Amino acid sequence: MKVASLLLVVLLSGCASQAVEPSYYLLRSNQDLPSSQLNPSVDFALGTIQIAPYLNQLGLVIEIADSQIRPAVNHLWAEPIYDGVRTLLTTDISHANGQELMPAKHSKNATVVNIRIDKLDGTLDGKAKIVAYWGLVRNGEVVDLHRFSKSRSLNADGYRAMVDAETALLEELAENIAASMVAPPFES
Repeated sequence: MKVASLLLVVLLSGCASQAVEPSYYLLRSNQDLPSSQLNPSVDFALGTIQIAPYLNQLGLVIEIADSQIRPAVNHLWAEPIYDGVRTLLTTDISHANGQELMPAKHSKNATVVNIRIDKLDGTLDGKAKIVAYWGLVRNGEVVDLHRFSKSRSLNADGYRAMVDAETALLEELAENIAASMVAPPFES
């Protein structure tokens, strides 16, 4: 009888502790990227992209109250968020300008685009929010500064919808950055 009771306890505890399978997400551009020869920009280059340290974690972040966040335990980024943001912004800025935005270290005499993401998270009331800044630096001098602050309602409940909304906000940021990139007048 003791063996049967012990076996029942083991079976019940096994059922109660079923592990929840984590879900992994990527930040990726929705742009179609056909195979082609690249057309690098000679006027602009991508400088630094900074991500707020609180975002640099595996779990997607939810703002649960003012100045209080909670990272998700089972809804995780499939890669560091920095890599996803950089890939998406580079792709979408390049697409909007019709020229590839190369890293600044590979582009001499180009105006450098520096970007900082201070906020990119979801809220309990079903929104995604972003706060970002970017500057254009020409010959070591800042020539243009911008702030982008928006929220977007989720199209459905859940983390997948939150990632979709964050992607849309980053795409809109990329469009705004691209629109600010005006080539300097030719200097003789």
